[in-house]
Amino acid sequence: MNQADKERIVWAALSAGAVIGASMVARKSADRAWRQLRGDTPPKDAAEPSNSWRDLILWAGASGLSVALARFVAQGIVSKLWRKRLGRRPPGQ
Repeated sequence: MNQADKERIVWAALSAGAVIGASMVARKSADRAWRQLRGDTPPKDAAEPSNSWRDLILWAGASGLSVALARFVAQGIVSKLWRKRLGRRPPGQ
């Protein structure tokens, strides 16, 4: 295995770890924010009669946006750290 292959593997692991961690934190934060703002749990099941379509759509948008933003930020941070440490762009970017 050459150096470029090793760097690709390390980059994939770092990137995936950062994105997974950030996604988990964002989802929990969105859940907490919903509870504070709405006073109840976020809707989880579209088949549940007590969940309105309005709430389902709001929750899908809010949680999806928070996770996407967290992933974007995490990827950028890991990329900057890679560039600072190695002086070049991460593999495949």
